Amino acid sequence: MKRLIVTGDDFGISPKVNAEIERFHREGLLTQASLMVNGDALEEAVRIARRNPGLTVGLHLALCDAKGSAVSALTDARRNLIPSPARAGLRYAFDRRLRDALEKEIESQFERFLTLGFSPAYWDGHTHLHLHPTVLRMSLPAASKGGFGFTRLVREPKPARPVPLVFHGLSRAAIPKLRDRGITYADQVYGLSETGAMDMPSFSRIVASLGDGWSELYFHPGVDGADIEAARLLEQIRQGGVILSAAGRSSPSA
Repeated sequence: MKRLIVTGDDFGISPKVNAEIERFHREGLLTQASLMVNGDALEEAVRIARRNPGLTVGLHLALCDAKGSAVSALTDARRNLIPSPARAGLRYAFDRRLRDALEKEIESQFERFLTLGFSPAYWDGHTHLHLHPTVLRMSLPAASKGGFGFTRLVREPKPARPVPLVFHGLSRAAIPKLRDRGITYADQVYGLSETGAMDMPSFSRIVASLGDGWSELYFHPGVDGADIEAARLLEQIRQGGVILSAAGRSSPSA
C-alpha cells in the first residue's frame, strides 16, 4: 500500500505562506503543515488551522534563521537566531556555553505549540536542524513528555550529492534513539533536492516514483510550488493507488 503525507513547511512565517498553505489544503493536496511558533504571522496561522480542522499541524522547531522565544545567548537583542544553518549547527555542536540556552529554547517551542491547543501529531525542524545530534538529544525528552509520536527523517532514495548524504547519515544515526522512545517516521522523504524549487514536474515525478509504504513530500508554499496544479496531481495520486494521509492518522512503519 502506498501512503503519502504532503507537508507545507514554515506555517506562520508570513501571510503569503499561510495563505498558500490554506489554499493547497482546501484544494485537497496538502495534508499537514509545520508551524513556526515564533513566526511573525503565528496568530493568523492559528486562525487558519482552527477553521480547517482537517489540517494536521505539527511543530516546525526553528533554531536558526528565525525568531527565538526570548532574548538569550542564542539570539541578538531582537530575538533573531543565527541566520546560517551551517554556522548554527557548528556552534550548537562545539560551543558548550550555548547548551543551557539551546535546551531552554527547544523546551519553550514544544511547550508553546501545546499551549496553542494543537495535538502533538509530529515535529520536524526548520532547515532540518532537528536532526543535529545535540538538538535531537535535547528534543527527545520534550517530545516524549508532550506526546509527540512522529518526526521527519530526511533520507531521499539514493542520495548522491553532499547535502542529501549528510542528512541521510544524520537520519540513520537518529533511528535507534527514535525507536527507543517509540517515535515513528516515514519510510522515505522527498523535497530536499527541490528546496525552493518544487514545481509541477518535480511533484509529478515524485508521485510517479512512489513505492509501497509511507512517504512524505514536503515543500514551501508561498516560496515554491507556484505552478502546482492540485487537481492534476490528485488525479495522478488516485490513479497511482496512493492514499493521502498525515502523521497520526494511522501508524507508519518504524
